[in-house]
Amino acid sequence: MSKFDNFRENDSKSVDDIEKLINENSSEHQQLLESFKKSMDSFATERSMDTCLQALNISIQLASVRSTLTELYKSYCHILEREVTRLRKINQENT
Repeated sequence: MSKFDNFRENDSKSVDDIEKLINENSSEHQQLLESFKKSMDSFATERSMDTCLQALNISIQLASVRSTLTELYKSYCHILEREVTRLRKINQENT
């Protein structure tokens, strides 16, 4: 097995890991969105400091999850870009 084959094996493992993390964070994001909607409804109805802080807390959590998802998608994109570049080189060598 060449060093290059090992690299592709690592990328495959990385893709699997990233996909798992994206799915987990996407699920968490959906749950937080539902919680945020409920907390905003409560805040709109009650207009209390507690409901305001609850909505703010959830919005901060949403921002954190979205930031994590953005970084995960960037990593996923870089792996795919490397694979496209590799396949282009192979295609050029074969033509």
